Amino acid sequence: MSNKVVKGVIGSLLTLYLASFAGSPLVWAATAQEGDVGDRVLAIQLRLIDLGYNIPKATSEFDERTTRAVLTYQKEARLNQTGVVDEITWHFLMDYGKGGNYGKQEVARLLNIALRFGGVPYVWGGATPTGFDCSGFVQYVFGQIGVNLPRTADVQYELGRKVMRADLQPGDLVFFETYEPGASHDGIYVGDDRFVAANSGTGVTVAALSDPYWSSRYLGARRLF
Repeated sequence: MSNKVVKGVIGSLLTLYLASFAGSPLVWAATAQEGDVGDRVLAIQLRLIDLGYNIPKATSEFDERTTRAVLTYQKEARLNQTGVVDEITWHFLMDYGKGGNYGKQEVARLLNIALRFGGVPYVWGGATPTGFDCSGFVQYVFGQIGVNLPRTADVQYELGRKVMRADLQPGDLVFFETYEPGASHDGIYVGDDRFVAANSGTGVTVAALSDPYWSSRYLGARRLF
């Protein structure tokens, strides 16, 4: 997998800066380009739509419109204009984009929908109101406001912008390392140190991040809005 060279002195400095993130899935993600299909392409399209670029619908297929949107983003971000989402473009797109178009109304709606499902039982592989697993719950709730997320927690963890725990805001996704390494559980932050999630044993419930169980397994947070 070849690295793309960012133009000029700025590009050289950025390359050195990003090298300090070696091992991060955000930097060393697989290259995505026209003709590719899958969850990584969906994540790219969702982020471009969130930033206001002209992609009518996230389809998971890296088509010509996606290429044009990537080229425009690369130009505005002063990156090498290739139309290919390489490691550097992925990092800037997901971590340092221009900010989302969603406002407080959408976040309030998201949380109202999420909390409405309190008590729905936990079902491994569940993604409907008859039973949810963690990522199925997150995917379903965001889908109700028109945001189509990938299915699993580890891929959802690649979306949006990284958020420090001290800077959490309602609507952020919070991730935990539970039964396997990496992001294996997630939920939606509701504020006041609490998050709502489909938890095994309790179903959809609100829990505290400061709870010793969750605090010891906390992995990180992502912001989609």
